Amino acid sequence: NNTIESRYCYRFNRLSHFSNATMVLPCSEDAARLRSLLAAGDLLHPFLSSHYFVDRTVTCRAEGAMKEAIMNTIEPSHVQDNFVDLAASLAICCGVNPLPNDNDSYSSDSSISICPMPSNWNELVVKSEIHHRRLQLASEIGGQKTLDSSGKDWYPRRHIVFILCDGMGNSVIENSVDHMSTNDTDQDSFFAKHNQPCRLRAVFPSTTPAALTTLATATWPGRHGMPGWNLRDKKGCDLPGQNCVAGPVVQLRVLAEHIIDDSSGKLASETGFQSWDDVFVEVPWARKIYVDKNACRPEIQEKNKIKRKMIYINAYSGDDYQNWSQGDNGTERSDKSEGNNGRKRSASDFSEWQIGNENFQSETQRHQQHHSTLFETAKIEETAYDTLGTPKGSADAIKFFRDGVDSALSSIANAEKNGDFTFTYLYTAHPDKHMHSLGVEHDEVKNVVQGIESEIERFWRILGDRELLLMGKYDSNSVDLYIPSTEESKRIDASIIVTADHGHITIPPEDMMTLPDDILACLEYANVGVWGTGRHAYLHCRAGLQSMLQRRWQTNSELREHFLLLTVNEAIECGLFGPDCMRWQVRPRLGDFIAISTGRKTLAKPFEVDRCQHYCKCQGAHGSLLPEEMSIPFILLAPPELK
Repeated sequence: NNTIESRYCYRFNRLSHFSNATMVLPCSEDAARLRSLLAAGDLLHPFLSSHYFVDRTVTCRAEGAMKEAIMNTIEPSHVQDNFVDLAASLAICCGVNPLPNDNDSYSSDSSISICPMPSNWNELVVKSEIHHRRLQLASEIGGQKTLDSSGKDWYPRRHIVFILCDGMGNSVIENSVDHMSTNDTDQDSFFAKHNQPCRLRAVFPSTTPAALTTLATATWPGRHGMPGWNLRDKKGCDLPGQNCVAGPVVQLRVLAEHIIDDSSGKLASETGFQSWDDVFVEVPWARKIYVDKNACRPEIQEKNKIKRKMIYINAYSGDDYQNWSQGDNGTERSDKSEGNNGRKRSASDFSEWQIGNENFQSETQRHQQHHSTLFETAKIEETAYDTLGTPKGSADAIKFFRDGVDSALSSIANAEKNGDFTFTYLYTAHPDKHMHSLGVEHDEVKNVVQGIESEIERFWRILGDRELLLMGKYDSNSVDLYIPSTEESKRIDASIIVTADHGHITIPPEDMMTLPDDILACLEYANVGVWGTGRHAYLHCRAGLQSMLQRRWQTNSELREHFLLLTVNEAIECGLFGPDCMRWQVRPRLGDFIAISTGRKTLAKPFEVDRCQHYCKCQGAHGSLLPEEMSIPFILLAPPELK
């Protein structure tokens, strides 16, 4: 049986070695503080509600001894939908089983021994509740499940549009759009009418690389290779007198034109990473559409049976990260073929990875032909940094987003004429880009959010009338002449999903702090920074100095008060990186400790603190577990009769 349900059940039954285990949670002082803050709702867990952490007993480990405390019993009501569930549901709607196909993906050989969750987690929640929720999301987005001609599951909505607005968490929307105090919902803003603000949570860490890699792979940050920015790694093992055996220590940076070592500026391929799959560990689900012979829908590899045309629209099409997430593995090709945007592809590209491109050697020429038929990319302009904070900056951000909407409408109109099914992914770097420079409360941030809201409303109105869509006149004046049809024959069978990768908070200069010298003396690498990494700082200790770091941290009143210092293993056990065991390739990138901010205090680099204090400048930031960072919108627009 190759149904998605049977594959889910098979995958989770492979985790049955957890079923007889006793739940063991860390009992360090800061781990206990974390649970208290989660119980109070001051921090949000990625996929468990605050009720799970209230008045429940656990067996905890302290000083090498097992101590009886409160036993956590997980109920279905404790589970919260997460961004990874949305990613999985989109993959399902595109005919892809988002779970690994190889039998050894969750074997002890591929994962470390530290795993989250209690004995009843496997049977009651992971296999049942999360699986059920993902299929429910797929039905809401893609229409009620049916079977295709080959007997495979199929979600029949003709056009699915996924819009990701970087940084536009629920608190940002609430701060930016008008909400009427009356009970008359007709007076509410478009977002207020359609948002389900309690539905979805971000992954942890609440950062763009962690979220976009989750979107591309439909896996948790503990499984894919990018749980943060500038992750420290090294390929190979040094041997005496043979320096060429291993690669250098690198700081992997993926959201750039090329995937690089940020410390040297070299391409990742020049530092021992032979393909993008070495960097990201997991395979993007887009690649499975036409490459994976064991995908749950093998018939879609045949050109005449392709189910959905994949359309990707953003300002970064053609860079390494986008290429990877669209399916390329970054292995160098001898022909140096051009990418979709006409530029020569180098040894590693992200957007090609995202849409499923691999190596395009002779044995994959057939896949290349299917790729050119199945995938379409478009590039929109990006706002210049020197305009941020000015009316021109917000006007440009809105205009470029409008261009993206128009590009999506044009592609959908062409598909409608040809009878094609589509999945459209439209990404904008706003309002995140504005907020990082201006803070959340700036008027230009509000203008950007309101402009995005207006454009999405226009998008939805045009999809409401097939005649208007096919006319190709998408400007506001043309749209205002039409009222969306309520007749099924005239309505486009389409749904739009709007969400964000994370939220934002404003960090004033006085809340930016640097690590003191006695802490730095214990470290080889401190992954800190005002824009995000400093709110979940990964700390790599010098060998043997872990205990010294902990002692010095606890004697520093400011650090102790404003941050939780967890060992990375404690964070894994608490499920912060997801309910699955962490892949062994990911674990070294996180170091020894993670310092999680419990408020606005953020660990920054010295030059960042000096610059912001000199200019008295607030900065937007994210990356921790505050509700403002973790609570993201779920706006689903679908024909009423099909919702």
